[in-house]
Amino acid sequence: MNRGPPAAAGPTLGGVPTTAIPAEERQINLLLALRATRAGLTAAQIIRDVSGYDPAGGAAAARMFERDKDALRELGIAILTEGPSDAVRYRVDDADYALPAIHLDSAQASALALAASAWSDGALPAAARRALTKLRAVADTGGSALPDLTVDLAGHEIPLALLTAIEERRAVAFDYASSSPGSSGATRARRVDPHRITRLEGAWYLDARDRDADQPRRFRLARILGPITPIGPAGAFEPPPPAAPGPRTARLAVMPGRALGLRARAQATPPDGAPDGRWRGRDVIRVPYADPFSFAGALAALGDAVVVLGPTDLREAVLAHLRGAAGLTAETVTEGED
Repeated sequence: MNRGPPAAAGPTLGGVPTTAIPAEERQINLLLALRATRAGLTAAQIIRDVSGYDPAGGAAAARMFERDKDALRELGIAILTEGPSDAVRYRVDDADYALPAIHLDSAQASALALAASAWSDGALPAAARRALTKLRAVADTGGSALPDLTVDLAGHEIPLALLTAIEERRAVAFDYASSSPGSSGATRARRVDPHRITRLEGAWYLDARDRDADQPRRFRLARILGPITPIGPAGAFEPPPPAAPGPRTARLAVMPGRALGLRARAQATPPDGAPDGRWRGRDVIRVPYADPFSFAGALAALGDAVVVLGPTDLREAVLAHLRGAAGLTAETVTEGED
């Protein structure tokens, strides 16, 4: 006898089974729904309409809703109940749980980014998961998405073969996409003695001695293409001690309302105590930095939002980045013409 097609494993949301939605996401959905209603929602309406619940789940869905209510209450969120016992409606009053305005300085923001990166590498403790749920749910983003704190602080971008070569003091070979002016992103084979990995301006770099040029160089890991191949014997070189870079400060003219990350890092007062004021309709700020090459790349990515007033070597490095990008764009357009 034909019994028809097999039953589906469960309801889906955009093709994703509701059972696959994490509890924290479901609780955020519940909280947002309770915030958005003035008259309140019944349990049946919540199970039917809130993403993450199974409308056909019966008693199991009802128990899930009760657990989620308890989880939100543990966060200090008061869930109000209204109406008769056979038709209870639930809602949340923002004034009962809304956080005060939060202002983070650059050090606090960096600590939050570091914590988010650490969380991405392991299971969140229960208390941390609940706190993260509340932060996400109460954040007033003005219709925009929350910032994605997924910087690779854990070093997943660092190839294991490179780390092994550094430890064994063994030379390596790889293909590298250059960003120097006039190169237009050309790829060259490199043979280097790898010394150490450095993180600067949000990116990973390899400090090494270029065997062909016989001079120290810094390579951005994101520009290494293909495999890293060990060459020669182990113990082939002794890495020099890391250089201690002196303090550097950039003087930048920034468009109003632009380059908010740079503004957060800016010094409160110029070293000489004189106000910087404005430059051709732009705000003049001073920002400390460590590595000229990587900082120049970050400034170049901001386009016309930032003009480097000093120092001269940083300005030239930014111009070199922009010329390289312009050359690469021109080459791409030419190759695409008939």
